[in-house]
Amino acid sequence: MSESARLILKRGEDRRVRGGHPWIFSNEVEAYEGAVEDGGLVDVVDTRGAFLGRAYVNRHSLICARMLTRRRDGIDKAFFVRRLERAQRLRETVYAGEQAVRMVYGESDQLPGLVVDRYGDYLSVQVLTRGMQAQQEIVREALEEVFAPKGAVLVADSPLRLLEGLELERRVWWGEVPEHVPVTVGGFELEVDLVGGQKTGLFLDQRENRKRAETRAKGRRALDMFCYHGEWSMHMARGGATSVLAIDSSEPALTIAAANIARAGFEDAITLQRSHAFDTIRRMDRENERFGIVVVDPPALIKSKRNMAQGARAYRELNKAAMGLLEEDGILVTCSCSHHLDDSMFQQVLLEAARLAKRPMRVLEWAGEAPDHPRLLAVPETHYLKCAVLQAL
Repeated sequence: MSESARLILKRGEDRRVRGGHPWIFSNEVEAYEGAVEDGGLVDVVDTRGAFLGRAYVNRHSLICARMLTRRRDGIDKAFFVRRLERAQRLRETVYAGEQAVRMVYGESDQLPGLVVDRYGDYLSVQVLTRGMQAQQEIVREALEEVFAPKGAVLVADSPLRLLEGLELERRVWWGEVPEHVPVTVGGFELEVDLVGGQKTGLFLDQRENRKRAETRAKGRRALDMFCYHGEWSMHMARGGATSVLAIDSSEPALTIAAANIARAGFEDAITLQRSHAFDTIRRMDRENERFGIVVVDPPALIKSKRNMAQGARAYRELNKAAMGLLEEDGILVTCSCSHHLDDSMFQQVLLEAARLAKRPMRVLEWAGEAPDHPRLLAVPETHYLKCAVLQAL
């Protein structure tokens, strides 16, 4: 970083940064000084020149800078090693001995633009921003030093990269990574497709919520919408569900789900079906199908604030149909991973769905991400997952 590279905030625009939020928006910047390069590092100062920290910049992005440190740290391999070691200490506390863990969760670990999942001896590394990509080789060295994996996959295919002006790719980054990596999660032996799978491999953020479904499945006929690799289904089968119907539209996901279910010995308890969830749940509603427990865990239906209304309608319609499928005293475990839809809005969507379904529902539990996805107090965006456990009355 050039000593003269500085980002100067407008008057009054330093309050959020001083409060601990790491993002700086383009309309908050008064000026840049010195040899500023997109992806490079700058000192962030207020309008009087007071030092606020160091960040990387991308002047072509709405979020034009992301804070890495509030001190005058050198941003080098040693810096990333310290950050990774601190992240590792937390995960050793909350998931000691677990094979599959989110080791780095972006802003919550003061490593914005970087997400790292560990699957046994392998890493899945998500690089989301131009600034983190500029540090990519140093990050790799730090990851190798701290975690010593046999190999790693570079997951650089998120649409967020397009907002940063970056290309999309997904490939083995270093080492040899098998086509399917075996891990144990929640007591089940799973296979993870790190190169060809979705996101970083598995949806580790739901591991505690699946246990919530398991404890309420005994003696109930179960439906698992958007089943992906079958983890919700296996938890409900283990919890004593009389049968489980698991639905997803992805053939590759169902192939892996079938293998996972076979290893768990639940072939007779779980039926896999390839179909589109929205069409299927509407048909079931029309045909008066009934279940004792229904899990609805769709992908994010709200990708941006611009489609908030459309996405909220989709959540409402989906949950209305799911509520209609419930037996009396039936359980609905329903989720949203759309961070634009906050807890209060999701609750309002569910309330409207219940009214339309003419089903009084009571809240048994309201939960979020697993503890290896910690929330940063000053950054509400680090909380995105909502999981409501409801009961039909």
